Amino acid sequence: MKKPKFLSLQEDDTFEKMRQSRLQKNKRKRDSGLNVFEEVVKDLTYGYMKIGDGDEIYGKHRKKKRVSKAKELEMAMTLEALKKDQEKGDIVAKNHSWQAAISRAAGIKIHDDPKRLKKRIHKETKMREKNTEKWKERVDVQQKFRAEKQQKRSENVIDRIQQKKMRKIAKREKKLLRPGY
Repeated sequence: MKKPKFLSLQEDDTFEKMRQSRLQKNKRKRDSGLNVFEEVVKDLTYGYMKIGDGDEIYGKHRKKKRVSKAKELEMAMTLEALKKDQEKGDIVAKNHSWQAAISRAAGIKIHDDPKRLKKRIHKETKMREKNTEKWKERVDVQQKFRAEKQQKRSENVIDRIQQKKMRKIAKREKKLLRPGY
């Protein structure tokens, strides 16, 4: 026995209503949890720390100029000399250590160890010398290769001229060998 059409439509309709209500209920549950979480997280920021009034240098749009390694070494040496001074040494050391700690906390690298800076400069000069040697070797190899290629080319040109002459001589001799000439 067949079901009447209007009953099947009603069943489908109730099923659809139940499904919609379940979806709305689940959505309300999810939204309520997210709203609380969003309110808590809204004011959190990561990766930047602002302490004191000396931090304006490292603002959002301010680009810090790079200091050369030689200047950094010079500054580190003067700092070491100031730290060794009896009168102002403690004050300078304390100020510098605080400033360095704040900068490190903000994610800025501090280059204040003269020993490491000297090592780095030495390493860079050695690398530079090594690279210049490699470059000179590369240039020499290229020049050698070019000279060989030029030599081969000139030999080929000379050979071609010689072959052309030989062909002319052979042609002339062939002509002379024929009777009647």
